[in-house]
Amino acid sequence: MSASKSPPHTILHFGSDQMTLIFRGWFLNSAGYRVINTGNGFDTIGMSTCKQVDAVLLDLDRNRAEVTVIAREIKRLRPELPTLLLTDKQAQVNGLHQLVDALVPKASGPETLVKSLKILLPPHATTRLA
Repeated sequence: MSASKSPPHTILHFGSDQMTLIFRGWFLNSAGYRVINTGNGFDTIGMSTCKQVDAVLLDLDRNRAEVTVIAREIKRLRPELPTLLLTDKQAQVNGLHQLVDALVPKASGPETLVKSLKILLPPHATTRLA
């Protein structure tokens, strides 16, 4: 018997800086995650209800009020969905920490983001083939 490779977790990534979205997406892909980038709050909320999304990554490079609305709606619609918040400044987080499952300082680098995802996302079940 051999185990089939488990499918990658899908991360929905919301942010505004296109180059950062591309770099972070590349890094997460190389770490074994599937990444869907979005720069639109409505799309992010809508896509977060999709069962194929395993976690949401919100980048606080946008308007804080917009990120707050997105985080609140995700927790209302799908409270079990892990949500991570990337931020540069702790002061920006005031109140948002109650709406997310993990705060990840941008300065800590992408490795810390991957560690946080591994903690929040259990491995997918693998299928045994005969």
